[in-house]
Amino acid sequence: MSLPKITSYEVKTSRTEQKVPVVNGVHLHSIYNPFKEAEALVEAQLENLKNKNEVLILGLGFAYHVNAVTEKLAQLCGNNFKVIVIEPNIQVYEDCLAFDLLNKTNVLIYSGFNSTELYGDLDLIHFLLRKPAMIAHPPSFNLYQNYFKNILTFEAPRSVSSIINFVETPEIKTYLGALDPLSTLEDILYKEIPAKNQFEQTDFLAMALVEMTKKSHEAKLGLEDN
Repeated sequence: MSLPKITSYEVKTSRTEQKVPVVNGVHLHSIYNPFKEAEALVEAQLENLKNKNEVLILGLGFAYHVNAVTEKLAQLCGNNFKVIVIEPNIQVYEDCLAFDLLNKTNVLIYSGFNSTELYGDLDLIHFLLRKPAMIAHPPSFNLYQNYFKNILTFEAPRSVSSIINFVETPEIKTYLGALDPLSTLEDILYKEIPAKNQFEQTDFLAMALVEMTKKSHEAKLGLEDN
């Protein structure tokens, strides 16, 4: 999926003298008091933040809410926290930095990446696997709704040629490189390897993986049949 189309962009000033980006006619923060709005968002997410020291935020804007989240996490966790923000609009991200509005402590921003690029980043994948708390910045999420929904429902490619780039062990990478690049790992594990007459040494590792995952695989097939 491509990045959202930006038809208009400007920066306004709130009544409390904070800069507010306006994208496609949408104000990404309160035009009255962005700080107060950010505090209200954190208050609404307080229980969420008490239970997690890693947070995924959908939408950067000019980071008033991001800074409020990091300040609360610092109170709750000291320096032991991490925040990742996904922002599709590179101009907003660059201006946020240019205006020096972002507290960068323990914060990592992914800006201007589509779903495939995001899920090609191993550090991000490992972060998501740890099941961080998730906060959707309402104006950003509504503005880029299709973009964020695509990220949240993304299905990674399952072909061997797609998976091999994520493999770090040389022996396994070589093993996968000898397989049909268009086959899915699922087909290889559950169909092709069990049907072999002669096995390579690495096949036995794959067969062990088959045995360990057989129940979940059968359960998945049962759900698909229903």
